[in-house]
Amino acid sequence: MLKITSLIILLFISSCATKRSDTNSEIDFSQVLSDQNLSDSEKIIELKIALSRQEDKINNLENNVKFFENVFDSLKKNHNKSLDYLNLQIDSFKIEQSILIGPEFSKNITKLKNKVNILEDRAFFMDSLYFSLVTDMVIIENQITSITNSIDEIEFSNSITDLNVNNEKIDFSSEYQIAHQFYMKGNYDKSLNKFQYLIENGIPDDLADNCQFWIAQSYFIQNKYEDAVKEFNKVINYSNTNKAEDTVYKMGLCYIKLNQNELALEAFNELVSRFPKSKYYNKSNEFIINLK
Repeated sequence: MLKITSLIILLFISSCATKRSDTNSEIDFSQVLSDQNLSDSEKIIELKIALSRQEDKINNLENNVKFFENVFDSLKKNHNKSLDYLNLQIDSFKIEQSILIGPEFSKNITKLKNKVNILEDRAFFMDSLYFSLVTDMVIIENQITSITNSIDEIEFSNSITDLNVNNEKIDFSSEYQIAHQFYMKGNYDKSLNKFQYLIENGIPDDLADNCQFWIAQSYFIQNKYEDAVKEFNKVINYSNTNKAEDTVYKMGLCYIKLNQNELALEAFNELVSRFPKSKYYNKSNEFIINLK
């Protein structure tokens, strides 16, 4: 039984290492966005192909999670049975202690306690690996979200033809796309400054909330979680924003990174309550279970 369990754990570690290696690879879609030889519709097609590939990775990871959940449940059951058996043995030895007290008895008690500690450590180890796998899936999910948002941004900004009514000196449509391309290429400071400039100069409300979201996202992707929370809160203040569910979910992730689990729970509970059809619904429920 110990050999089988060890083999499963080794396979699990190998699998997690492989998946983590995959998730660390960056998605190279900046070249697609900056390619002047491609039309917007062709860019969208290329991005959707990349999205499909990432969704395949998510499906594979979900299958692995289900498999290891079953393995974990099986090990947990065996763990509980072993603990019950060992506790009975300890109680039996304690009864015999009143009759026979000697060095062998103390040795047996010590051995039993060591076995209990080993089983408890093994259960904790399996639980940690499972949570690590879930975290890897969140990383891939964020990559997919970035691609999806890029597609939405191209389609949305192209659908608005008259953005410079209030200020004839600024071509808001063109400037917005430049700011978004800065973000997609990893020039986060330039992107943040450009989006802030557009907000300060009166970009229409249809895109003002989007600008604010990408400002917050620029801080989030640079691991500046406190700044990201402040900026995400500003997105919520826009009425009828189309970034509400993305914002609430990202705030939950920020709070986890800041070790503010109670606030993270509030965020994920809000998402589940307000957006039952959200793409983040199932993932938010998983975080709620793990954070309780």
